[in-house]
Amino acid sequence: MLQLRELNRRALSELTRQAPLPRAALGGAELESLTDRLVTELRDTRHRLARRHGPATWLRERFDRTLRTPALERLDRDDVSDQRKVGIVEALHGLNDLICSYDRFLGAMEPMVRRINREQGRPARVLELATGAGEFSLRCPEAAQRRGLAIEITGSDIVPAYVEKANAEAARRRVDVRFEVRNAFALDVPRGRYDLCFIGQSMHHFSAGQLALMMAQARRVCTTGFVGVDGLRSLLLLSTIPAYSLLFGSPNRLDFAHDALLSTRKFFSEPELELIARVAVPDGRATVRSSHPGYTVIHVDFEGAA
Repeated sequence: MLQLRELNRRALSELTRQAPLPRAALGGAELESLTDRLVTELRDTRHRLARRHGPATWLRERFDRTLRTPALERLDRDDVSDQRKVGIVEALHGLNDLICSYDRFLGAMEPMVRRINREQGRPARVLELATGAGEFSLRCPEAAQRRGLAIEITGSDIVPAYVEKANAEAARRRVDVRFEVRNAFALDVPRGRYDLCFIGQSMHHFSAGQLALMMAQARRVCTTGFVGVDGLRSLLLLSTIPAYSLLFGSPNRLDFAHDALLSTRKFFSEPELELIARVAVPDGRATVRSSHPGYTVIHVDFEGAA
């Protein structure tokens, strides 16, 4: 219900007719401010169109608009301790285990990884952004081997406590994965160092402009593409994920429930993600799809770009 796909598509079409998107890559503050403005204009255009489609459509759009919030999740607040943040991430890991999320994340990357394996004859070099405690990166090599994929993955996060914990866990499990402190908005690595950037369950933590900066950085440091997976903007997740967190998020259930509720209110719709990618990577090919149950997947393909 909250995707409002047809209405969003019409709004995106009308917006891009009135305000053509940039044809060349932008950077820094210019990219961030333009993306934030265009996503706001997309939502405003959708609101105007909803009024023309009768009371039912207008009420659905109004409900979705009311749900949105700029409130920070505890994971993003400076006044919340690293220990509590790690607890939230560990609770999320429990949910991911239950619904087999890590295999689905790898599945989202699989087409690009197989292309690199086939065309380059080597493992795909993957950089995970906003990795948190690193569970996906830690599990990725073994899961990839089961699928017949060759991957070299590096995890990264701006929070040193996450990186320290993830590296310690990699050493304990004897997994050949390293974790680095990296700012996803300004990746201090050489151009073309990686093939693919991946981000899982974190896109909603960032503004539209920040996400565009991240995609633009991925375009600079990666040869092949960007893949993101996040929650599907839907009533199902809005009602079930916070309830799950209260029941099974122990001992961090209150923190986890708080963040889960905010997350479901902040997920981007699919046309919004497409718009962000088209602004951030004008020479890429962006595709966005639902992955049921519960996820949205975005691929931004850089191959063939200048």
